[in-house]
Amino acid sequence: GTTTYDVGVLPKNSQLLTSTIRCAVVSDSGTSATVSVGKTGSAAFYVVATDVKTLGETTLLTTGSLDSADRVDADTQITATLIAVGTTATTGQVSVTFTYVQANYLQDKAANI
Repeated sequence: GTTTYDVGVLPKNSQLLTSTIRCAVVSDSGTSATVSVGKTGSAAFYVVATDVKTLGETTLLTTGSLDSADRVDADTQITATLIAVGTTATTGQVSVTFTYVQANYLQDKAANI
């Protein structure tokens, strides 16, 4: 099934730099298990479906360009969504880490023209 967890809050006027998912203990769900991370109520993910049936770490620059999509103008709840297919998992451990700069709500260069 699908389960969503609150994993943290990006403070107002922050800029998200990286998102990291670490799978320390693999999920033993039947067919597949993935974790996506994003803003509450948004279909746009910072980290798209990442396999958690394999040990490892995935680190992503959120949009690849540190543009305005990486900045938040209000405290923003971050959620992780686990989608497991097949039998119910009895093991699994995943951590989600964000690196951000607080009070870094800068204007885009293009806006200064």
